[in-house]
Amino acid sequence: MTSSATNQDLGLRERKRLQTRSSLVAAARRLTLEHGLTGFTVEQLCDEVGISRRTFFNYFPSKEDAVLGHSDEARPEELLDAFVESGRADPPVPLLEALTVLFAEFGSRMAMSREEYRTMSAVLQREPQLMARIFARAESKSQLLTELILAREGLPSDDPAARVATFVLGGLARRSLDEFFAEGNALTYAEVFRRNVEALRYLFPSAAPGLSSDVPASQNQDPA
Repeated sequence: MTSSATNQDLGLRERKRLQTRSSLVAAARRLTLEHGLTGFTVEQLCDEVGISRRTFFNYFPSKEDAVLGHSDEARPEELLDAFVESGRADPPVPLLEALTVLFAEFGSRMAMSREEYRTMSAVLQREPQLMARIFARAESKSQLLTELILAREGLPSDDPAARVATFVLGGLARRSLDEFFAEGNALTYAEVFRRNVEALRYLFPSAAPGLSSDVPASQNQDPA
């Protein structure tokens, strides 16, 4: 078999894998809206998609993960490495700008339509207990980002600046997601996110450019 034929075969298999995964997520969400999370089994979900139970667990560890559509892809290490390295450039890229680039790039890679976003919102309204899984996953990502900021800025592990930066930018990211999927929006996610970052700069003009953890010298002086 030629190299081009091998690559084509791998491409077909990957497209089929992604299609099966997408079908599982769509069917899991539809069944949840129709019957509730406890109203159908993994076997019934598999029957809907036309796969075996064994195949299902090659994609998701549980029915709940299929409903949420948790990604089974590896972390984009190249993006995370570029974020850390941007702090070692000459001159260093300001932290806020580096975080903006990182979040904007993650948003541009998001594979979700407006209809899928609405469906997921309806699922969470019907089954709010799923929010616990979303929060747990978000917390794991927040911890990773906090550690990356600490490494990039050379801050001690107990410095609050990294946690605050993660909290603030994470909040902007969630707000930007709602705005991006809002009816009538014509902006890209990156444009929406950058617009919200500019609002942050406007609100905190002295702190926002670098999100620095430096304390003004006047606050370090002993009272006279």
